[in-house]
Amino acid sequence: MRKNLGLWLLTLCLTTASAGVAGAQQRSISGRVGNAVSDEPVAGATVAVAGSAISAVTDARGQFTLSAPAGPVNLTVHAIGFKRRTVPVTADQSTVAVRLDQDIFNLEAVVVTGQATAVEQKNLPQAVSVVTAADLQRAPTPTIESALQGKIAGALIQSNSGAPGGGAQINLRGVSTINGGVDPVIVVDGLVISNAAIASNMNAITAAAAGGNASNQDNPVNRIADLNPADIERVEVLKGASAAAIYGGAASNGVVIISTRRGTAGAPRFHLTQRFGQFRVSNFMRSRVFTDSADAATFTSDSLAGVYCNLAGNRCPNYDNIGQLWNEHQLSTETDASITGGTDQTRYFISGLMKRDGGIAPHTGYDKQAIRANLDQVLGARWSLAINTQVIHSLSARGISNNDNAGTSPYLVFPLTPSFVDLRPVNGIYPTNPFERSNPLQTYAFLENNEDVWRALGAGTLRWEAINEARQNLRFVVTGGLDYFNQQNDIYSPPELQFEPQDGLPGTVVLGKTSNLNLNLLVNAVHTYIPASGGIQATTAAGLQYVDRDLNFTNVLGRNLPPGQRNVDQATSININQTLQPQKDLGIFAQEEVLAMDQRLLLTFGIRADRSSRNGDPSKYYMYPKAAVSYRFTDLGGNSGDEVKLRAALGQTGNQPLFGNKFTPNGTGTIGGIFGSLAGGVAGDPGIKPERQTEIEGGFDAAVLRGRLTANVTVFNKTITDLLLVQTLAPSTGRAQRVFNGGKLRNRGVEVGLGYALAQTPEVSWIVRSTFFANRSKVLDLPVPAFQVGGFGTSLGAFEIRKGHSVTQIVGRPIDASGNPSVVGDANPDFQISFSSDLSYRRWNVGMLWDWKKGGDVINLTEFLFDAFGNSVDNAAGNQRQAAFGNPLNPQTKVYVQDGSYLKLRELAVSYRLPQAATSQLFGSKVTGASITLSGRNLIRITNFRGMDPEVSNFGNQAVARNIDVAPFPPSRSFFLSVDLDF
Repeated sequence: MRKNLGLWLLTLCLTTASAGVAGAQQRSISGRVGNAVSDEPVAGATVAVAGSAISAVTDARGQFTLSAPAGPVNLTVHAIGFKRRTVPVTADQSTVAVRLDQDIFNLEAVVVTGQATAVEQKNLPQAVSVVTAADLQRAPTPTIESALQGKIAGALIQSNSGAPGGGAQINLRGVSTINGGVDPVIVVDGLVISNAAIASNMNAITAAAAGGNASNQDNPVNRIADLNPADIERVEVLKGASAAAIYGGAASNGVVIISTRRGTAGAPRFHLTQRFGQFRVSNFMRSRVFTDSADAATFTSDSLAGVYCNLAGNRCPNYDNIGQLWNEHQLSTETDASITGGTDQTRYFISGLMKRDGGIAPHTGYDKQAIRANLDQVLGARWSLAINTQVIHSLSARGISNNDNAGTSPYLVFPLTPSFVDLRPVNGIYPTNPFERSNPLQTYAFLENNEDVWRALGAGTLRWEAINEARQNLRFVVTGGLDYFNQQNDIYSPPELQFEPQDGLPGTVVLGKTSNLNLNLLVNAVHTYIPASGGIQATTAAGLQYVDRDLNFTNVLGRNLPPGQRNVDQATSININQTLQPQKDLGIFAQEEVLAMDQRLLLTFGIRADRSSRNGDPSKYYMYPKAAVSYRFTDLGGNSGDEVKLRAALGQTGNQPLFGNKFTPNGTGTIGGIFGSLAGGVAGDPGIKPERQTEIEGGFDAAVLRGRLTANVTVFNKTITDLLLVQTLAPSTGRAQRVFNGGKLRNRGVEVGLGYALAQTPEVSWIVRSTFFANRSKVLDLPVPAFQVGGFGTSLGAFEIRKGHSVTQIVGRPIDASGNPSVVGDANPDFQISFSSDLSYRRWNVGMLWDWKKGGDVINLTEFLFDAFGNSVDNAAGNQRQAAFGNPLNPQTKVYVQDGSYLKLRELAVSYRLPQAATSQLFGSKVTGASITLSGRNLIRITNFRGMDPEVSNFGNQAVARNIDVAPFPPSRSFFLSVDLDF
């Protein structure tokens, strides 16, 4: 024991002495890193001594200082948005100037390949889309989903309605399920967060689910809308199964990985953005204008027509009630401030947001406040800690919209209300609408539909480099964190509203309270080995991931309120519902990456084993393997930087069963006055398992003209088996339906991305990009008869799942001789193309984004309602549509299944960077930079669709039953003036 202790002390002394000698032989190297085009300083660049752990980070002026060994060394310099460069430094050289070329198309960006591993995009063997902060913030947007529209090949991002506060679905590579979950996995700084869409129970007012379609139509918001786009550094979208397999049994719909901004070393640097703007309705449906009493008599009785139209020379007055409702354009404001700084040991980023978006209807709008603090701390030579925290508060006032069966939603009232009726208030009193059950102007004046959300996200990542040598590195990475939100929905429909007494219980109040907690633990071990012979690098990773989710939803409904009272306990009729959805998931994974042949060949193999409490057997592990390969042909034609990469990937992912699919629930009730239990209508499957998606993809990436022109082409084929299906049972079983696994569907597609730098000089920079994608689906096997999954019945158009047909086909009348409905459309687009241009000339910048969707039919039932009641703007044509639709000899559902093609100017921004003299004169000497920007979103829309917007989903986030237009909240366009200041 004493010998060992003495030997240890001797070794420690020798090591210390050696370190002292090495330290005496070290020297200081300082320098500056600048942009090769403009020579502007590059802050946050990492300067490392090749073959060692010595590194430094440049400050706001692009300057750095580090200690290096004596003798000649090579410095490796890299920064986000720039190409890596290696600079030789001689033994007697103490200063160095480095100029980095811009990595225009992010070819050297580091992209996630595992839970704690990444490779440069130029070596990536899968198609992964990367959206940078500059792309996200070209024009301000209320929520991040809309900021991603048109920027990802293979992603159809569709707004569910125009109501304030967001609500959109991100669909990657087409349909991957029929009845399962549809949302991609959302990961923020390593934390799997909730993207739940919690319904408000507006159905208590609208009774929408009591009609021909019992699905929820409450227009809920998915919670990704809570994030602040200004805090985001980059978004990586894992579309294919090979890339998404690292998240296993929940990643069938893809993975969206969001990285927030980090601090950079140097003196504190402040940034302030102040915006002022407006939202204005971009399109809405109007009603018919009547000329005289004879014309009005075609809509209503002769007596009523005479009352309204014989007052002024037999001319019918025209009151634009619809335009009056959607005519709000309140001032919208946004203040976003941030500060970053620190040292090589401690770096921080802190931001704050205050936002107010005014709605296009009275008493609607969206408010958000957020605070973020990100900290990076070096704890020692081998230890580091990263902490990410954010608190968000939002308040949405969304009004009332979508389908209803109670005469409450505006576009279910306006088709029955002629324009010669004045619905405006007189001395504050709203007139009764004699043609329907409500006055929409009164409804929006007094009805409240508020959603109040508080959310906290916190994550910590601890890194330990157990081994850090020239030939190998072993590090352990542990990430833990939580995502908690509390959502409160308050709906108040006062007794004085015209429709309230209709049910005999005037006055309705709904109180919804939802809490959701996601707990995350992620443990990784990553070993990188470079043999002495060089030319190869092997990275081995293994770890586990645990996610614990706990959703608790309570909804209290009160009816029959005394005047002036809105507390639910004052109602005489009270109903309470509660839903608890606990879930625990555990995944174990391992992966091997080999980078060989002078970094031209990359081989990846991996597997993940998942178990979940949602599965029938919560202790059973399901395996999800993946494999991928890429090879780069470099220096083509002798030109440095010109290369082509071929790639192929194969992988599997899963889609977990919905909560409760394995249980057969029982209800409670009374029969003959006796209380007891009732058998539930749907039988669960105790052996239910995840859907399984197998996907193979291949393609190539090319960079030519010294990297100025890039092209990415990907083709994929994915097959989904073990689909979650619902089977109708014989009445004798005591159940109406049962849930089970079965069937198979296929989705094939192609994705293309192009980019070209038209100019790159100190005065002019012009970069254009374009994306293209198309996919087709088909049901390959169906163990049950054809069934419908959405719509309002065959006559109005419904989505039908049938073997051998498209998953998204729309069927309707006429019915063929075999009793099958006709295929009248398909909600899946033929293709989608985007085009963006970013032009900088001296101090001016102009950026724009166009988005073109070809095809994708929409069931336009809003127009159907106007036609059915004879209140369309083009009433003569409307009668013709109704005649074609209802012709008993040849009924035509196709009349209201309409082409949803569109061309939209998604974003337009023009900015000017002020000269320093003008900046100092206007804002003071402490302001180091200022710019002014005029921007807009959705400024131009070109479409033949006759509804309000071809981007619509009456039923929110759905796998198949989207593209249904029934009285949605109209779309809007926005205009903003922004001032950006740097201190």
